[in-house]
Amino acid sequence: MTCPKCTLLAASSVLLLVACKGGEEVTASASTMATTSASTATATATATATDPASSGDGPTGETTSADDGVAGLELMTELGGLWSGTATKTPLGAFPLMNMDFRAIDPRTIFGRVDLDAANNLRFGLAVETHAGDDVLVYRNGGYFLGILRDSRTVLVDHDAVARTWHFCSLEKGCDYIDALFSFPADDAMILDVKVKGEPHVYWDAKRVETRTLPDPFPVDDAPVGDGSNPFPEMPTLKVDVKWIAPLEVDGEVWVILSEGPCELQLPCNHSRSLRISAPAGSTTVTLNYDQIHAGPYRMNAILDRNGNMEETGFPDSGDGISAPNAMVNVDEEGESSALVTIVLDL
Repeated sequence: MTCPKCTLLAASSVLLLVACKGGEEVTASASTMATTSASTATATATATATDPASSGDGPTGETTSADDGVAGLELMTELGGLWSGTATKTPLGAFPLMNMDFRAIDPRTIFGRVDLDAANNLRFGLAVETHAGDDVLVYRNGGYFLGILRDSRTVLVDHDAVARTWHFCSLEKGCDYIDALFSFPADDAMILDVKVKGEPHVYWDAKRVETRTLPDPFPVDDAPVGDGSNPFPEMPTLKVDVKWIAPLEVDGEVWVILSEGPCELQLPCNHSRSLRISAPAGSTTVTLNYDQIHAGPYRMNAILDRNGNMEETGFPDSGDGISAPNAMVNVDEEGESSALVTIVLDL
């Protein structure tokens, strides 16, 4: 069962690893990009795209040469969909589930995000960027953790079209620092294996539980979206106001689950986005804000966790409040959309 506890706890763990591994930030922001490191990374990408054997112990097989355009763009199409799976091999242990909904956010960028709460999230993005004079496929991994933004850029160093693997390394410090391998053992199966400083960082074994339609072709061309100083493209936001009648007697939490398909009472459904927020004693309303959300229709379920144990149980229990099930909400293509949901039933 897909539960908010599992989804959000998994997101928290990955964020913590990115932020705190070995007491250092794993980040490659534009302000700190080193020209020498960028030249090395992109030179490696160009060399291995033409001759995969030059990568040493990296994957080998059919690749796209530099003369054929930017290498590895097929990964963006492979990633389209809502992926759900277990995250293991982290310094914090194994986490049952992490969901990420990959969709196009403009004609050249694919993006997915998962939230822990209003201040902590994990986001992935792929697009072509120009580094050290070369256009290369870039995988960005980061998000906010404890209010601090991380944005790690890695570049494609080799890929194997036959084995369906894509290998990325840190733009600044190479494979010895961040080493990420996407592999697709089947059409709807993906493994993301990331190492930091040679140590296991996260191993995400995921299944595509829902498909998403991307523009065809995607990207529409291989023109770069920037040079590393570019932020993610602007995306819509969603503000959800949740209200109830009886003031809380003690501190609690409110959860809002967004999905494409309907959820049953105990929420066994595929979550596209999930978010929670604290609700203090005496309150009768809270507001949740979804940033960087994909446009389109969703089904919405809200839970008032009066006893504050849903993080442990993964589902509402006796005394909790729920909204009318599967209310429809639509997120506009631009700007802020809003929704109001009322807790109508106590369990």
